[in-house]
Amino acid sequence: MTRSRYIEGGVGVAVVGSGSIGSLRAEIAHRHPAVDFLAVTDIVGEKAERLADSCEADIWSTNTLEIVTRDDVDAVIIASTEDAHFEPAMAAVRAGKSILVEKPFTILSDEGHKLLAAAEEYGVSVYTGFTQRFRRRYLAIKEHVLKGYVGDVTSAKATIYLTQAVARAVISRAGTTTPSINTMTYLFDLLNWYLDGPMPATAYAAGSTRGRIHDEYGALDSTWCVLTYDDGMVANLGVSWELPEFWPAYVASMDFELFGRDGVISVKDDHRDVLMASQKAVPSPYTPDTSMNVAMLGSFMPGDWALGEHFGAMQEETHAFINSTGTGRPDPILATGEDGMDVLLISQAVDESARTGDVVSLTWAR
Repeated sequence: MTRSRYIEGGVGVAVVGSGSIGSLRAEIAHRHPAVDFLAVTDIVGEKAERLADSCEADIWSTNTLEIVTRDDVDAVIIASTEDAHFEPAMAAVRAGKSILVEKPFTILSDEGHKLLAAAEEYGVSVYTGFTQRFRRRYLAIKEHVLKGYVGDVTSAKATIYLTQAVARAVISRAGTTTPSINTMTYLFDLLNWYLDGPMPATAYAAGSTRGRIHDEYGALDSTWCVLTYDDGMVANLGVSWELPEFWPAYVASMDFELFGRDGVISVKDDHRDVLMASQKAVPSPYTPDTSMNVAMLGSFMPGDWALGEHFGAMQEETHAFINSTGTGRPDPILATGEDGMDVLLISQAVDESARTGDVVSLTWAR
């Protein structure tokens, strides 16, 4: 493997999408010492120009395909809306660039398969943005499962909850997304990562249609599923978009429990350990038009700004991607494109079961 990029100079990065996550990725890339060229794009020129000014990008454009194929770009971060990942990702792959695609990997499974086939053909690295892998508590679970302290996993239980404000922001930009594809996807990825091989054989799910999100958008307000495995393991996972806008979790709260023959690991990731109450309204970092007077600090999934710098999982994931591109070495924590595709297929099976009421079988090409 080559290390030439760091020896010769630096890494050129292009960020596709200048929304909240694209902006954060670009600001983090701007601060990485190995990044010697930075480009940002968006279909709305004003957004791209504003981000370029903020992160001192070398160039901005509304022509994404032109930017991701530039010779001075080595790594491309796809942070466009969920239903617009495929085209820029495919263009970058065909141009020989390594890519990091925000979850979900794609909305349509056939697009995901085409993207992975192209990556193999052109010999490029493809990663999926599953930021929670880089949070210390979830990384610690992975390490201790690997060391055998849990033993053979027998069952798992996990939940993730978002506020209605976040759900509206998500579904308004990508009307075909669902709680499973957008949010429970984190749980699917962590579980697959911990199991490191076994994949679910069946999915059974049900969802709520009595809440505000369903009234406004026709999407499920929550989804609850049971995954079964050929070796007898079972997992119960759930997602809810029903928390009120003023709920003190900025964005998300999670719980994760892993049961094994030799041990149990349990994470209560609800952020109630750092609670702030103020006479002044506190804006949410993801939906700044929404505010609350009580806030669970640290519940913004990507991390936090402090003293003008960003700290947390998204910084570490972005750095890992840039470092991997610069050194030519795969990163052991980053989720691969294949990982993202696996999660998408599970999410789709869960949604199909919730829609039909049937148990859905999954088959895997391994």
